[in-house]
Amino acid sequence: MTHKSGRKPMMVEDNPDLTIHDLNCVPTNRPKGSWTNGVKAHSKDGSVSGWFFPPRLRNKGHHTRTGPKPRRTRGIAIQEEE
Repeated sequence: MTHKSGRKPMMVEDNPDLTIHDLNCVPTNRPKGSWTNGVKAHSKDGSVSGWFFPPRLRNKGHHTRTGPKPRRTRGIAIQEEE
């Protein structure tokens, strides 16, 4: 789910002080849920010339108020020694 419905595109001409990163600085094959959205640099003719802020990896593994979540093991039953 994306939350881009009300965002206007940022224009290169309106933001001359921001640096523009290349479009190919982000890998095209990446998992959808592990990346945050970036801000593309649009020009007046409608083309996209790069990124103002390229997409980046999410900060997974961050702590909540209650502390870190315990790691679960999939399918491995830990047996107690007798």
